[in-house]
Amino acid sequence: MNALLLAALALIDAAFAGFRAYAGRDGRIRKSGPTRSAALRGLTIGALALTVTSAFTTAVLLLGGNPAVRYAELDAAAGRMLLVHAPYTAIVAASLACYFWGPFRASTLAVVIGLGPLTLLRPLVVLVGAVAAAWGSLPAAAVAVAASAGVLLVEPLTHRKWYAHPV
Repeated sequence: MNALLLAALALIDAAFAGFRAYAGRDGRIRKSGPTRSAALRGLTIGALALTVTSAFTTAVLLLGGNPAVRYAELDAAAGRMLLVHAPYTAIVAASLACYFWGPFRASTLAVVIGLGPLTLLRPLVVLVGAVAAAWGSLPAAAVAVAASAGVLLVEPLTHRKWYAHPV
């Protein structure tokens, strides 16, 4: 169950990474279509990264002796990772809610105080989550490194593939 929650968070993050790769590159006022395309592009790269990570995790699970024990170990690691990512996700979600549905001043404040700094902290949160997941387990460490690399590579890969030049 913990792995499914992490996968859902990774896919949502990938969609936002696609948006971030595109944001600020287009001066048009009405750009909901390109924004949606950018989010789908990030989601596509994120789904590919998640597929690779899932295959690696399955290999670690099946090649490590007793699969039931290894599964419990990896699930506990995913739970530790969620303990780091869940508060960050809740703060980002609150900032996004304020941005999308709040009055103009509140939405501006949400960007300046919430979303901007949180975007800068994202790699650190991913790193801390990986360290928490890896604590005391070499197989969990390998999976955490693979998953974290996949999450952190979505935005630069999306940027390089589709947005290397101004729109």
